[in-house]
Amino acid sequence: MRNDALREYKFKLYLNANHFVIFNGEKGESHPHTWEFVIEVLVDKDKFIKFLDFEKAIDEYLEPYQDKLINDIEPFDHVIPTLENMMDYFAPHFYEEVKKIGGLLIKIEASETPSRTYIYSFRGRDEYLNDLQEHTRNALGNIIHSIVEESINEE
Repeated sequence: MRNDALREYKFKLYLNANHFVIFNGEKGESHPHTWEFVIEVLVDKDKFIKFLDFEKAIDEYLEPYQDKLINDIEPFDHVIPTLENMMDYFAPHFYEEVKKIGGLLIKIEASETPSRTYIYSFRGRDEYLNDLQEHTRNALGNIIHSIVEESINEE
């Protein structure tokens, strides 16, 4: 018999784009990055998972930003596209994309270099806690159903 109701997965996705930042009123030079996003997702253990679905959903969301100057795209035409600002904007959208597929986004690690990572966590947020409770309830219901089915089939 299985001992947990949920499985946890990690996916790595990438955004290749340019940006510039403004510090103390001075515009820096436009420069390229390959931003890495590591998303951690919970899925009901009994649910068949297509990795490609999660990757495709986030890639499609990021598509308008790929190979562009981020500063030219809303909201970064008026919000400085720092790693933190970008992640604070993208995170709720990633959450909804993952949720549409049946997963629950736990956290995102966003990196602009291998040594600089910003972590955006959904733990403790009301929507996450409500969704986690629902996933757990569904997964436990599936486990109970399986146990009952096994008991019936043994008789």
